[in-house]
Parts: sequence; structure tokens; C-alpha cells
Amino acid sequence: MSPALFEQEYLIHSYEVDCKKRALITSLMNFLNDVAMRQSEQLGVGIDYLKGKKAAWVLYKWDIRIHNYPMFNEKITVKTAPHSFRKFYAYRKFEMLNKNKEKLVSANSVWLLVDTQKKRPIKITKDMYKAYQISKDFDEPLEIGEIGQLTSFDMQKNFNVRYSDIDTNSHVNNVKYAAWSLETVPLDIIQNYTMTNLKIAYLKETTYGKTIKALTQVLSKGEKVICLHKIVDEDNQELCLLESVWGK
Repeated sequence: MSPALFEQEYLIHSYEVDCKKRALITSLMNFLNDVAMRQSEQLGVGIDYLKGKKAAWVLYKWDIRIHNYPMFNEKITVKTAPHSFRKFYAYRKFEMLNKNKEKLVSANSVWLLVDTQKKRPIKITKDMYKAYQISKDFDEPLEIGEIGQLTSFDMQKNFNVRYSDIDTNSHVNNVKYAAWSLETVPLDIIQNYTMTNLKIAYLKETTYGKTIKALTQVLSKGEKVICLHKIVDEDNQELCLLESVWGK
């Protein structure tokens, strides 16, 4: 039995690109999130099904590798399939291709199935295994490397959590953490380098009306720049760790 595969075509719109007409990393993340949700809806285990079970998928980790950025008005195909389930954890893979079937983006992710009332992980149910065509005999995880901890910070910005930052689970949308962190990357890096890898670990949720701080430490390694990011709340509790890698 092979895991269920799903794909969706998207068009890169003007509001999804930067000044160089390249798709923003946050736009790419939105496509990845959307295609995963669309598959769940198609398989009958989407938003309404989960709410009925008082459950939700919560993203735990991302490892996104950008091989080539899609451009304004380009059509792309985004593919996804679950890789395996392991107790509370679900591992999911993604690919983004251009019209010539060349790989633009590849990504691995880790998700947790949680009880929305008790706010704790729950074991993935038999109906989930059946819907996504996952074998119980295969539980190999997708490895996502650890993210380095900041030893100091070069940039800091504060943000207020807005109503528009909230997703269908009533949590802050996972893409917002990346957007907040990237606002602290120095402009000369944004203008002269290209992000090739983004890793994220989500540690703790925050809610509407809170103030968060985005901190960034910049490390140079030859032709590469590595930025370590941390999102903390008003009590300096860690909410999210990120690592972005930039190349010439």
C-alpha cells in the first residue's frame, strides 16, 4: 500500500511576489499548507471532520529547500503525500514543480495530532491510517536537523498578533512566524542573497492580542549567510525557532 498522493496547480499572482517578481517564501509556504489541507478535504478527513472529533493537526517542524523560485505569472504544480505515522506524529513530504517538471521546492514536515480541548497530543487514529493509506508496519520518521540556538542577537522587532494572523484552528497561522522573523533580516542580505533553506520548529502557541518579539543573529560562513531566529512572547518564553540559509 502506497501513501495517498495529491497534487494541485497554482498560478503565481502579483501579490505573492517580491520586487524581483520572485514568489515570496511565505507564498510558497501558503501553497504547501493549502495543498495538505486540500488533500485532507478530498479524503474526507478535513476541517469539519477534525472539529467533530475535537482534534486538529498542528505543525511541529518544517524543512523547506528552495532550488529555484517560481516567478510572477508562472504556473506551478505542488505535490504532497504523507510519508509515515508514528504515535502522535505525522511526517509529510512536498514537491513544487514548474511546467517542465523541474523541481523548484522540496520540503519535509512533521505534524502532531492534538486534542483541541485537552491541548495535548493524541495517538493517530485508525481512520487516519485508512484515509491516507498509511501502513502501520512503516513508521520511519523524516529527519529534520536541529536548529541552532542564538547566543546573541543583531536585530529585534516587536509585533502584535492581529485577528488576520489566526487560522482555522484558532491558532496563529504557522506562516506568520516566518514572516515576523524575516522582517528582522538585514536589508543588504535580502537584496544581495537568496534564501535556499528554511527550517522551523514550533514550540508554543500564542494568541490574538499578544505582543511577540522576533530576534535574529546573523552568522557568515564563506559565500553563505546563516540567520538564526527566535520568536518569544511577552514573558520571553520561546514560541518558535527558525534557521534561514542564504546564498549568492
